[in-house]
Amino acid sequence: MEHAKQFSHHISKDLVNLMPLVSFDGQTIIVDRPEQVEEAVSYLRDCPVLGIDTEARPSFTRGTHYPTALVQIATEQRCYLFRLNKIGMPASLARIFSSKQICKVGLAFKDDLNGLRRLHDFKPQNCVDLQSFVSGYGILELGLQKIFAIVFGKKISKSQQLTNWEADTLTPEQARYAATDAWATLLIYQALQDSAALPKREVERLKSAERQAQVQHQLDINMHKDIDRAVEVLRNGGVILYPTDTVWGLGCDATNDEAVDKLFRIKQRDKGKSVLVLTDSPDRIADYIPDIPEAAANLLVVSAPEDGVAPKPITIIYPKAHNVSKGITAEDGSLGIRVTYERFSNMLCRQLGKPLVSTSANFAGRPTPKAFCEIDCKLLAAVDYVCHSRRGENKPAQPSSIIKVGADNTVTVIRP
Repeated sequence: MEHAKQFSHHISKDLVNLMPLVSFDGQTIIVDRPEQVEEAVSYLRDCPVLGIDTEARPSFTRGTHYPTALVQIATEQRCYLFRLNKIGMPASLARIFSSKQICKVGLAFKDDLNGLRRLHDFKPQNCVDLQSFVSGYGILELGLQKIFAIVFGKKISKSQQLTNWEADTLTPEQARYAATDAWATLLIYQALQDSAALPKREVERLKSAERQAQVQHQLDINMHKDIDRAVEVLRNGGVILYPTDTVWGLGCDATNDEAVDKLFRIKQRDKGKSVLVLTDSPDRIADYIPDIPEAAANLLVVSAPEDGVAPKPITIIYPKAHNVSKGITAEDGSLGIRVTYERFSNMLCRQLGKPLVSTSANFAGRPTPKAFCEIDCKLLAAVDYVCHSRRGENKPAQPSSIIKVGADNTVTVIRP
């Protein structure tokens, strides 16, 4: 069978499903009587490399595990299916797994070997775990079907995976499936033996990148769940504590009068004192500021990210805000708005679809906490939801610059 010399790190399930189906078409021999064992072992002892797989009755109850019922041992031409639930683990078969001369190849091999050793103890020698072996060639998939697809561009079936391997007789489909898995491990090993392995440093770099990608993927999942819950609370008029592009903030829907009143009560802040709001895009600002001064528009351009890097956050105080709760604007009708480019708060604002109040996470008159760990526990208990994302960050956050722009384009720097 032909195989590629350049191997992908990953492959999608959809792509695998488009590939032609192959299965073991050699001689499959079922060993389910003790008198058959010696002939089978005699043949296998003369083989330099063997593909190995095992099967056990599937368990659908947590904590319940069944003993290994079948061990498949394959060469390119022949595969023996030893039905251990009928014949036990013969000592002569165990000696194959202890042999230094015979290379045994299996997938997630440690688990298979442990299952076999529970039936008859032996010391495994010259055993190759395919998952570790293929990573040396840049293949980072762990499943046999995907590894086989990457190496050969063909698909092996997994349709009999959840079958009763302790049944009185094995169907032809079960036997073919079992033999194919052991045969596939052998073919993958042999194919890669003919290819050049990657330098060890490159393999470690790929593994490290893979681990980081997996961690980031889980963080992304957690963040999306966090945002979904926060938005649900905000739409119901609740108050949240959340991370922003500067310090942690108290937030609510800036268009909801009752929510704004609740936020002021929690913060113990007098009504009539303005608070700033966050939005996810400069395009949103026109919904709340009818006439954006040219100087403010220029500041928006300056404060936008360049090459993915945003400068220091800038809060711009605009004149004559509308379509927001009157409780958050200043006496002259002005409102501070900051476009947040930090990932969490940007996605939170975008999903909410409305401006989000952002005032420091402290009681009025108390110091502004620069990290989550500094937030008063009484404040944490008072809000409707505390976001989980970014709680562990220890780097002290800094507040934004604040610049007030008048209708006549006068610019006043309130906080550099």
